[in-house]
Amino acid sequence: MYPKFKNKHLEEALFNPKDYINYKKYSKNLPKKYILVYQKKILEDFKKKYNPKKIELYSLLTIYLYKDIGIVRMTGIGSPNAVTVMEELIALGGKTFLNIGAAGGLQNEGIFLCKSALRDEGTSYHYLPHGDFIYPDKNLTKKLGESLSKKGLKYSDGITWTIDAPYRETRAEINHYRKKGICTVEMEASALFAVARLRKVKIASAFVVSDLLVKEWEPKFHTINLKKTLNNLLDSAIDCLK
Repeated sequence: MYPKFKNKHLEEALFNPKDYINYKKYSKNLPKKYILVYQKKILEDFKKKYNPKKIELYSLLTIYLYKDIGIVRMTGIGSPNAVTVMEELIALGGKTFLNIGAAGGLQNEGIFLCKSALRDEGTSYHYLPHGDFIYPDKNLTKKLGESLSKKGLKYSDGITWTIDAPYRETRAEINHYRKKGICTVEMEASALFAVARLRKVKIASAFVVSDLLVKEWEPKFHTINLKKTLNNLLDSAIDCLK
């Protein structure tokens, strides 16, 4: 059973993100609404289009401020990195989060609005008791879906599979989860949802399929359509938080 310490999620941490923020003496006059992104090119396109203010806190956390919304690009991958950034943003006053990016597709291409996440990563179990699935904020998810529709973007509701080991997504697992209707696979969503639940903040998430995992691996990372759709997804996320 993991974590090794029984009922760890019930215990109080020795220090927390607010302690770190206070130690670093960061300003707390920062946004309450954030969009978490992952692709460097999407951030560059956003900067050209919206001309945001850059707030550089440290190597792991740079905020691009547009109106009252902060856009943060994850500089690493996986749940531990994403959770560290989100925890510190919450300590800085963050209340509402949209997590958007690319994901592997177990069914087909397209945009998927995440309705739940299968917890196949280790981070969330340090926050909450064991369980198979975890859910984003229902109302914020609905609002994000409405923003996608407003922008003319077709999407499907979907379940995601969050895993720590991208090079160990086995054929047996993929076939098993596909049969159960799971649509996407990525590395952060379930852990971010766990943080949101523990810290009592709101989060929603949506993905664009960047590669298909069906009979064989079909990469589509560098297609014009993927970049365009990710940019449209970010525009929709901004509209959702306005």
